[in-house]
Amino acid sequence: MKTLVIGAGIAGLSAAQELRKANHQVILLEARNRVGGRIHTDRSFAEVPIELGAEFIHSSRVPTYSLAQKLGLRTFHYNQRDDTLVRLPDGVLRTVAEVGAQAQGYDNVRLIDWPEAGEESLEAYLKRLGDRQIPFKLQEYISDFDHPRYLSAKAAREYLCDPSAEEGDYRLLDGYD
Repeated sequence: MKTLVIGAGIAGLSAAQELRKANHQVILLEARNRVGGRIHTDRSFAEVPIELGAEFIHSSRVPTYSLAQKLGLRTFHYNQRDDTLVRLPDGVLRTVAEVGAQAQGYDNVRLIDWPEAGEESLEAYLKRLGDRQIPFKLQEYISDFDHPRYLSAKAAREYLCDPSAEEGDYRLLDGYD
Protein backbone atom coordinates (compact mmCIF):
# COMPACT_ATOMS: atom_id res chain seq x y z
CA MET A 1 0.00 0.00 0.00
CA LYS A 2 1.24 3.50 -0.86
CA THR A 3 0.73 6.32 1.62
CA LEU A 4 1.47 10.03 1.32
CA VAL A 5 2.43 11.85 4.52
CA ILE A 6 2.32 15.62 4.25
CA GLY A 7 4.72 17.46 6.52
CA ALA A 8 8.08 16.30 7.87
CA GLY A 9 7.67 17.72 11.35
CA ILE A 10 7.87 15.36 14.30
CA ALA A 11 4.28 14.15 13.77
CA GLY A 12 4.81 13.49 10.06
CA LEU A 13 8.11 11.72 10.66
CA SER A 14 6.54 9.57 13.38
CA ALA A 15 3.58 8.72 11.16
CA ALA A 16 5.88 7.78 8.29
CA GLN A 17 7.94 5.57 10.60
CA GLU A 18 4.86 3.74 11.90
CA LEU A 19 3.50 3.29 8.38
CA ARG A 20 6.83 1.84 7.23
CA LYS A 21 6.69 -0.63 10.12
CA ALA A 22 3.26 -1.66 8.79
CA ASN A 23 4.81 -2.33 5.37
CA HIS A 24 3.44 0.76 3.65
CA GLN A 25 5.39 2.40 0.88
CA VAL A 26 5.62 5.94 2.23
CA ILE A 27 6.19 9.21 0.42
CA LEU A 28 6.98 12.04 2.81
CA LEU A 29 6.24 15.49 1.35
CA GLU A 30 7.72 18.60 3.01
CA ALA A 31 7.37 22.17 1.72
CA ARG A 32 10.55 23.45 3.37
CA ASN A 33 14.10 22.57 2.39
CA ARG A 34 14.59 20.76 5.71
CA VAL A 35 12.80 18.27 7.95
CA GLY A 36 11.82 18.90 11.55
CA GLY A 37 8.91 21.33 11.47
CA ARG A 38 9.18 23.45 14.63
CA ILE A 39 12.43 21.69 15.46
CA HIS A 40 15.06 23.92 13.88
CA THR A 41 18.63 23.87 15.15
CA ASP A 42 21.11 26.43 13.79
CA ARG A 43 24.76 25.44 13.87
CA SER A 44 26.08 28.37 11.80
CA PHE A 45 25.92 31.03 14.50
CA ALA A 46 28.02 29.69 17.35
CA GLU A 47 30.10 26.73 18.47
CA VAL A 48 27.06 25.37 20.29
CA PRO A 49 23.72 24.55 18.66
CA ILE A 50 21.15 27.36 18.84
CA GLU A 51 17.51 26.32 18.89
CA LEU A 52 15.31 28.50 16.69
CA GLY A 53 12.18 26.47 17.32
CA ALA A 54 11.36 23.70 19.76
CA GLU A 55 14.07 23.43 22.36
CA PHE A 56 12.84 21.46 25.38
CA ILE A 57 11.65 17.97 26.21
CA HIS A 58 8.89 18.66 28.71
CA SER A 59 9.54 16.14 31.54
CA SER A 60 10.95 12.64 31.63
CA ARG A 61 7.44 11.21 31.20
CA VAL A 62 7.04 12.00 27.51
CA PRO A 63 8.03 9.63 24.68
CA THR A 64 10.62 12.10 23.38
CA TYR A 65 12.65 11.73 26.58
CA SER A 66 12.61 7.92 26.34
CA LEU A 67 13.75 8.13 22.72
CA ALA A 68 16.59 10.50 23.63
CA GLN A 69 17.73 8.08 26.36
CA LYS A 70 17.49 5.10 24.02
CA LEU A 71 19.62 6.92 21.43
CA GLY A 72 22.17 7.97 24.08
CA LEU A 73 21.61 11.69 23.51
CA ARG A 74 23.02 14.01 26.16
CA THR A 75 20.39 15.94 28.09
CA PHE A 76 20.52 18.73 30.62
CA HIS A 77 17.77 19.08 33.24
CA TYR A 78 16.46 22.61 33.28
CA ASN A 79 14.00 23.87 35.83
CA GLN A 80 13.08 27.43 34.91
CA ARG A 81 11.45 27.91 38.28
CA ASP A 82 14.88 27.69 39.90
CA ASP A 83 16.86 30.07 37.76
CA THR A 84 14.72 32.18 35.46
CA LEU A 85 14.56 35.74 36.75
CA VAL A 86 11.54 38.00 36.57
CA ARG A 87 11.48 41.72 37.35
CA LEU A 88 8.71 42.70 39.75
CA PRO A 89 6.81 45.99 39.34
CA ASP A 90 9.04 47.57 42.03
CA GLY A 91 12.15 46.67 40.01
CA VAL A 92 13.33 43.83 42.26
CA LEU A 93 14.58 40.65 40.53
CA ARG A 94 13.31 37.30 41.83
CA THR A 95 13.38 33.75 40.50
CA VAL A 96 10.15 32.27 39.17
CA ALA A 97 10.17 29.89 42.16
CA GLU A 98 10.40 32.77 44.65
CA VAL A 99 7.55 34.66 43.03
CA GLY A 100 5.46 31.49 42.81
CA ALA A 101 5.97 30.69 46.48
CA GLN A 102 4.75 34.17 47.42
CA ALA A 103 1.78 34.19 45.06
CA GLN A 104 -1.56 33.34 46.59
CA GLY A 105 -3.32 30.37 45.10
CA TYR A 106 -0.18 29.02 43.42
CA ASP A 107 -1.11 25.42 44.07
CA ASN A 108 -4.80 26.00 43.52
CA VAL A 109 -5.33 25.47 39.81
CA ARG A 110 -9.02 24.73 40.21
CA LEU A 111 -9.97 28.06 38.76
CA ILE A 112 -13.58 28.95 38.48
CA ASP A 113 -15.52 28.66 35.26
CA TRP A 114 -13.06 26.37 33.42
CA PRO A 115 -14.60 25.07 30.22
CA GLU A 116 -15.60 21.48 30.91
CA ALA A 117 -16.20 20.41 27.32
CA GLY A 118 -15.43 21.75 23.90
CA GLU A 119 -12.81 24.31 23.11
CA GLU A 120 -12.32 27.87 24.18
CA SER A 121 -9.23 29.96 23.67
CA LEU A 122 -7.28 30.87 26.76
CA GLU A 123 -7.78 34.51 25.77
CA ALA A 124 -11.59 34.07 25.83
CA TYR A 125 -11.35 32.29 29.18
CA LEU A 126 -9.26 35.10 30.69
CA LYS A 127 -11.74 37.68 29.39
CA ARG A 128 -14.55 35.74 31.10
CA LEU A 129 -12.57 35.85 34.35
CA GLY A 130 -12.60 39.62 34.09
CA ASP A 131 -10.61 41.46 36.70
CA ARG A 132 -10.22 38.49 39.05
CA GLN A 133 -6.62 37.74 40.00
CA ILE A 134 -5.01 35.17 37.70
CA PRO A 135 -3.10 32.58 39.75
CA PHE A 136 0.65 32.74 39.26
CA LYS A 137 0.84 29.23 37.85
CA LEU A 138 -1.43 30.28 34.99
CA GLN A 139 0.61 33.45 34.41
CA GLU A 140 3.74 31.30 34.24
CA TYR A 141 2.07 28.97 31.72
CA ILE A 142 1.06 31.88 29.48
CA SER A 143 4.58 33.34 29.53
CA ASP A 144 6.01 30.06 28.20
CA PHE A 145 3.86 30.00 25.06
CA ASP A 146 2.27 32.07 22.32
CA HIS A 147 -0.42 34.69 22.65
CA PRO A 148 -3.38 33.35 24.69
CA ARG A 149 -5.60 33.69 21.59
CA TYR A 150 -3.79 30.67 20.13
CA LEU A 151 -3.85 28.55 23.28
CA SER A 152 -6.58 26.17 24.36
CA ALA A 153 -8.05 26.84 27.80
CA LYS A 154 -8.72 23.11 28.14
CA ALA A 155 -5.09 22.26 27.32
CA ALA A 156 -3.90 24.89 29.81
CA ARG A 157 -6.00 23.28 32.54
CA GLU A 158 -4.65 19.82 31.71
CA TYR A 159 -1.09 21.14 31.82
CA LEU A 160 -1.61 22.93 35.12
CA CYS A 161 -3.08 19.81 36.73
CA ASP A 162 -0.28 17.55 35.41
CA PRO A 163 2.25 16.76 38.16
CA SER A 164 5.00 16.22 35.57
CA ALA A 165 4.86 19.96 34.79
CA GLU A 166 6.66 20.59 38.09
CA GLU A 167 9.59 18.38 37.05
CA GLY A 168 11.05 20.90 34.65
CA ASP A 169 12.38 20.40 31.15
CA TYR A 170 15.32 18.77 29.44
CA ARG A 171 17.48 20.33 26.78
CA LEU A 172 19.28 18.19 24.19
CA LEU A 173 22.84 19.43 24.53
CA ASP A 174 23.92 18.49 21.02
CA GLY A 175 20.84 19.99 19.35
CA TYR A 176 17.21 19.02 19.09
CA ASP A 177 17.59 18.23 15.40
